Parts: sequence; C-alpha cells; structure tokens
Amino acid sequence: MASGICVYAENYNGKIEPVTAELISAAHLIKEVTGEKIQAMVAGSDCDTLVDQLMESGVDEIYAVRTKRDGLFQDDAQSQMIADMIRKIDPSSVLVPATVMGRSIFSRAAAKLGCGLTADCTELLADKREDGSFYIKQNKPSFGENVFVTIVTREGFTPQMMTVRPGVYMPYEGSGLAEVTYLDIPLPESKIEIVEAAPAAMETDSILSAEIVVVGGRGAEEEESFALLKAFAEKLGAAIGGTRPLADTGQIPFDHQIGQTGFTIRPKICISLGVSGAIQHTEGIKDTKLLVAINTDEHAPIYNIADYGMVADLNEVLKEYLTL
Repeated sequence: MASGICVYAENYNGKIEPVTAELISAAHLIKEVTGEKIQAMVAGSDCDTLVDQLMESGVDEIYAVRTKRDGLFQDDAQSQMIADMIRKIDPSSVLVPATVMGRSIFSRAAAKLGCGLTADCTELLADKREDGSFYIKQNKPSFGENVFVTIVTREGFTPQMMTVRPGVYMPYEGSGLAEVTYLDIPLPESKIEIVEAAPAAMETDSILSAEIVVVGGRGAEEEESFALLKAFAEKLGAAIGGTRPLADTGQIPFDHQIGQTGFTIRPKICISLGVSGAIQHTEGIKDTKLLVAINTDEHAPIYNIADYGMVADLNEVLKEYLTL
C-alpha cells in the first residue's frame, strides 16, 4: 500500500535548491494529520554531496540515485528515471516545486505513471475519508486568478502528485538524521543534446531572499516612473518586483512578478509604488514585516494592509528622495 509524503529535492550544480525546505514544511503539516514518514528523492552525479545536504533537513528517509551525468535539461531521460524512482518508493503523495524544472519533468513523469498532476498549488490540506484513508486538498488559484479551487486526486490513484508554488511556505528548520537508501535506477540516454548552458541574467532568488524589495504597479508603468523606481531601488540596494501589468509590458521579467500569478515574498521591508492593492497581488506580500505604500488614490486597497502610506505622486516623492 502506498505510504509516505515524498518531496522532490531539486538541485543544481551540486546544491539543493532552497525551495526544498519549503516543501518539507508543507510535508510536516500533512504528516500531522496522516502520520506518514516524510521522504526526499534526489538524483545526480554528485549524489553523495546532495544526500549530505538533506541529512538534517527534516525528512525521515532519503531515496537517492547516483547518475553518471547530471542530465540537466534532458527532461525525457530525467522524467523516466523519476517515474521509476516513484514506482520503487511507492509514496502516497509527491510534492514538487513549481519551478521550470519541476513542472517540465514531473508533467512527463505523471503521464508515465498515469496519476495526474495538480499545478501551482498555494495550499495543501490533508483530510480523512469515512473509510479512514487520507487525501490532500490541493488548493490553487484558477480562472485567471479570480477564484481559488480545491482539487482532489481521484480515489484509488496514487501517488497524489502536485507542484507547489515557491514562497508560500516558510522554510523548514530541520533536525535529526534521515535514513538513506540508494536505488539502482539508470538515467536513460536522452534524445536532447545540450549545446550550451548560460546563467540567467537575473536570478529569481534575488526577489525571494532580498531584505528590501521595491514593487511597482500600474502607476509605475510610464517610462519616467519606472526609471525613477529603478534608481530608487539601486540607491536602497533593493530588489525590484512588480505586479502583472509590469510583467506583461516586459519592464520586469515574469519571474519577478509578485502575487498569486507570481511569487510570494517575505522581505523585511517592501515599498509599493503605484500599486492599487488587488488581492491577486497582496497575497504575495502579506507576510512582509514592514509595508510602505505610495499611491495617488487615497482609497486604494493597498492602504488597508500597509503599515505606512503616502497619498502622493510617486514621481515627485522619488525625485525628492533621489536628490538627498
């Protein structure tokens, strides 16, 4: 019988990605209801190093595969290996980071396993059926982010597989040693040839880990306004994020969008410039320790959650500050 809450430990260049600790937090909340063991699955050419990083992460068991190559971007091969690992581990649920890599590999693995996949979950809640079996309510925004829906995997289909949006859970502070099992599973040959890999020009981690974030909304769309916002952020040493309009216009990359359709951030200070404060965005900044908002509309919803607000033209405020 399938049992266990399995977390996919995404890794890159010999390092476990920070989002793994967030998934482990989600797994512990599920464990409080189901009592199942928390498992981590990991694979790589430097597998022993990866296992060491997971030993005290808060999981009960680690299932690892040593590969002769990383298989980076070779999703056809990786998804087959992952599917074979899941068959061996036989967990009741699999938690995957909703990253480019996680989405690509596990959509293919889910198809191979015939189990389905719920994408971009923002909340996971375990519950019990009348017969005593457990299931997970997989909550996520839908219909253009206007409603939240609850998806439940059809009874009898395992594992319950879901991707979880980065930033919605606090990282777990692990303790204790995990039990390690190495699986003899090959990484198949791939039909994908990697010609060259180059680092991204802007790292999403800068948004997720920044202590100060300057967020632009529709009020900062104008060229002059956005130029002032960038200069302001540079002077503060802050990361730049934005609402969907700025991402749609290309002024910020989509992986710097904050809200239900983007990332959830928890900076010490968030300064919102020209942000109206729609729920689709404020869900992504609700855990900010100090929120400062500037908007010309005194009735803007952002003032309902801001610690400090200034009803003013952001251009005038920023010009004044930048001359100090």
